[in-house]
Amino acid sequence: MTLANDLLAQAHHLVGRERRRPRQASLRRAVSTAYYALFHLLIREPSHRLVRDSRMQEVVSRVFIHTEMSKASRSFSGGTLPQRFVGIIGGQPLPHALRNVANAFVELQQARHEADYNVAKSFSRAEVQSLIDQAEQAFQDWQAVRRTTAGRLYLVCLLLWERLDKIK
Repeated sequence: MTLANDLLAQAHHLVGRERRRPRQASLRRAVSTAYYALFHLLIREPSHRLVRDSRMQEVVSRVFIHTEMSKASRSFSGGTLPQRFVGIIGGQPLPHALRNVANAFVELQQARHEADYNVAKSFSRAEVQSLIDQAEQAFQDWQAVRRTTAGRLYLVCLLLWERLDKIK
């Protein structure tokens, strides 16, 4: 199993940890863990595609920036790619599954910020389970698009969005 899969399993464990009255700490950690499961799923693949040496893969995985990934994901989730990318995917609309992955990344990141920093917010088990389900669906959707041109473009954009935005 990969770290991403282990984190998703941990999120499931945390949401059901207390049977009757779940603690906010468990629910908040479950939200954060679900986000990091998707984050690690999305950084593992380009890290492994770029280099074979495991030590170098660790280095590559450390250069991903959460806010940059969010900006790229917002564009992909809304289907609003800059014109220069439209030709790369042959003028076709982005696959629905890829838009779902990107949307899940954006929503889970926002939920993680709420869980980690907004102490006034209370989470329900149902709300957290829904977020975990969204992460799990993103894992499945990613498998459907990971080898497509649009999926590979998404990975490049997750890593290089700010620099690609400067290219005219």
